[in-house]
Amino acid sequence: MSMWYGNSYGSYHPSTNTDHRIGLRRGRATYSDILAATNDAVQVFEERGFRICAVGGLACKLENNIRTPNDSDLLVLDTTLSQEQLKQILINANSKFYLIPARDPLATYKVLWYKTTAGVRVKVDLLQPGIMSIPNFSPDLIQYKQYLMHRIPVAPFGLVLLLKLQAWEQHQQSPETRYYTKHHTDSQDINYLLPRATSIGVTCDYLPSEFRREARRRVREYIKSYPISKEHWDKIQLRTPAEMSRRASMSSRARLSRGNTNDTEASLDTLADSLSRVRSIKVDYDH
Repeated sequence: MSMWYGNSYGSYHPSTNTDHRIGLRRGRATYSDILAATNDAVQVFEERGFRICAVGGLACKLENNIRTPNDSDLLVLDTTLSQEQLKQILINANSKFYLIPARDPLATYKVLWYKTTAGVRVKVDLLQPGIMSIPNFSPDLIQYKQYLMHRIPVAPFGLVLLLKLQAWEQHQQSPETRYYTKHHTDSQDINYLLPRATSIGVTCDYLPSEFRREARRRVREYIKSYPISKEHWDKIQLRTPAEMSRRASMSSRARLSRGNTNDTEASLDTLADSLSRVRSIKVDYDH
């Protein structure tokens, strides 16, 4: 998941960078490679009591999206440690994880990678609630998806979809070409997943109100670009029952207020017509 990462400088040696470049020549990571990296990361964190789940392209794939992700995006439901500390946990626990300098020479972070047994490299992004407005939620909502020998925890489908919508907006607004072009891929993922989301009755009421409010705004913008998606978005409830009730009540009062205003205006019009007729009769009588 681009634009959502940061890494520490620990556990790095110059030879790692050379080995990494050689490893990248082995080709792009397959879905199985990405799942292997994910499985190892999940095992390390769960053994230490952390709750973790897939988000981003990996979560979309685990929700039956056709596109194979480029990397592993993992959300750790912990706000007591920094991203750097979380990455150090992985590196210290499993030597397959390592750090590489970021593209930006001025960056103060490094990027987390994983080396498969075949030497293929997989990029791993560790995220936390609060980063890029990612909301916290109950770990009880995490669902496990089985793929071959891997059993991967996945964030709630509603959150996965709305985070993908957020990524679409961020990429579309990015001045950098390498990020901007990603919004096309984001929209393909969204358009593919929307029918499934509506068919299973995806819910979002467990998410913070501010996050859902922003999601409603993003949905309106998305529909402008992809009008055909409206029928699906309309079926995804981004308000809680209480919010819907308040909204209906306010709408009813507004209609009543407009109705009273219209009645008053109609009465004034009737009175004006009556006075006009009286004046007309008086003029005729005087003549």
